[in-house]
Amino acid sequence: MANDKDRVWGCFIGGAVGDALGYPIEFMKEDEIDSVFGPQGIQTLEQAAKLSHEPQAVFSDDTQMTLFTAAGLIYGAEQGRTPDSSDVWLAYREWFATQGNNTYLDDPAHPKLWLTSMDAMRHKRAPGNTCLYAIQGGVAGTILEPVNNSKGCGGVMRAAPVGLVAHCLRGHEQFRNSRRYQWATRMASESAALTHGHPMGWLPAAVLAQIVARSCAEEENLPLSFIIEHSVRSVAAQYSTFPEADVLVDMVMRAIELSTLPHATIEDDRARIHELGEGWVGEEALCIAIYAALSYIDDFAAAIRCAVNHWGDSDSTGAICGNILGAYQGFGVVRESFSLLTLEQIDTLLKVADDMIALGEL
Repeated sequence: MANDKDRVWGCFIGGAVGDALGYPIEFMKEDEIDSVFGPQGIQTLEQAAKLSHEPQAVFSDDTQMTLFTAAGLIYGAEQGRTPDSSDVWLAYREWFATQGNNTYLDDPAHPKLWLTSMDAMRHKRAPGNTCLYAIQGGVAGTILEPVNNSKGCGGVMRAAPVGLVAHCLRGHEQFRNSRRYQWATRMASESAALTHGHPMGWLPAAVLAQIVARSCAEEENLPLSFIIEHSVRSVAAQYSTFPEADVLVDMVMRAIELSTLPHATIEDDRARIHELGEGWVGEEALCIAIYAALSYIDDFAAAIRCAVNHWGDSDSTGAICGNILGAYQGFGVVRESFSLLTLEQIDTLLKVADDMIALGEL
């Protein structure tokens, strides 16, 4: 059975693996993918590195922002208080500085997060315009006072650390029992709403955070499909005043249903993914990732390949699928499925994961 470290590492590294495999094909049509890699699509991180003309497979802005989300939450907890959305907003402004704009740093000479000073983080990896414009606007969005009407997947693709932090802080009074899932729902939705104002921009983030938190806490070997259904219904109950919550429940349930159908070929998977969407918006990215994770619940590599080999937002759907299965199955399956020596910045990813685990000792 996977332990805490195994699940946190699995979620964090699994997401980076899915991101890195999908990133070089993000804007390719399916016939292009097949012409380059063959009828089964891209398979390995070595292929991803070669296509990107890099010595290692590189991850996109999805994992960059995931790292900064985690760093912001860790920073808040290390101040001796419950992390809140202001910590995440600080982190996103510091991420913005790594993209070439120091304007919104609290202290340009002494940024608060160590990630900000890393040269390796100062790469532009197709950052989403919604995130860039929202941060550049200088006003943090909220659920009730949205900064825009975007439901892009930039909110959900960075939400996994909220679930991980909720799990790691479970020994604290305010995070015990169901309270940590309520906190994860609220924190993930508020963090996504900083940049994405449409309910479908932040509701999927809340669902992902709950799935991750519940998967990390899993001790009874409950089916992943049960955890996913319970998570989306719990989020919908918490945000019952938003009609989009019920729509998201229906979409997630459809993804679960599709995953139970026979799938003998990549074309079977692509047809079902097409039914769910392309992944550019939050609800579609979440549902495609769920479909892939459940379709190949016992084969991490096959799940990630399913999640990325389509004509949509491959890095985001791959990242979310990796977050879900990594948290549910643990780091061992990630390590066995892909050559992590081919993944960039593995030490940085593991350090941030370990910093989250260490929150349990505060």
